[in-house]
Amino acid sequence: MISPQILAKGDVSTILTPDSLKIERFKERKKIPLAAVREVHPDGDKALKIVLTDGVVQRIEGGNPTATGMFLTALEAALPEERDPAGSALVTTEATTGEIKMWWVVAGIAAVLLAYGGYVYWVGHTYGVDEGMFAFLSVPWLLFSLLCAAAFVSDISDRVVLARRGVTVLAAQKYYPNGKQSGYYKFTDTMGNEYSQHAPRRSTENIHVVYDPQRPSRHAPTETLLMVVLKRTFLGLLVGGCLWLGVIGIVYPYR
Repeated sequence: MISPQILAKGDVSTILTPDSLKIERFKERKKIPLAAVREVHPDGDKALKIVLTDGVVQRIEGGNPTATGMFLTALEAALPEERDPAGSALVTTEATTGEIKMWWVVAGIAAVLLAYGGYVYWVGHTYGVDEGMFAFLSVPWLLFSLLCAAAFVSDISDRVVLARRGVTVLAAQKYYPNGKQSGYYKFTDTMGNEYSQHAPRRSTENIHVVYDPQRPSRHAPTETLLMVVLKRTFLGLLVGGCLWLGVIGIVYPYR
């Protein structure tokens, strides 16, 4: 089976399926049935003009001439013998969840690093080298502490929800093909969907898992109330101490 060809440039990609063209943009997907396409023409080396059966023209672009030429050949071969004169009336557009593009991630990381470097330089230049070192160490520590605090709050929230409406089921140990324990336990919800619970410290064949029936992906191994309180108290104190050290490091140069 030949993999469907994709003509892509920037954030826009056009997928050739057996019966349609799917043009995907940020938060939008357009579907053009091949039966609605009358003909296809090159528009320069890296673009194609798609003429629909009612005369409406759609334009798609590729990243290089080779990919564009091969996409044109594949598209022409895929066009059916019988066409639908409705043309653009058959084209559908739907909203989609926007995907995070890689260049957004790179640009965001670069901006954060630039701001971080600028702040450290400003503190060192204004208050001295020692204070600059405090800023250099305290900023990433504070960010790490904030991430830990967010994870801690999320865990507490999940535990509260599971305590209020959680359903407890028996989960079975999952094994690798060689017979070794995987550290995961599998269970199913009331709809028959299977989920995995990570519990590497458990070695028994079965464990009790509580899950949220409204969002089954939220689940956890059951624990005694004493263990829940002790673990969350210890983690809360640890996260609070990390945050306190991070804040002290940030404000130290301005003492």
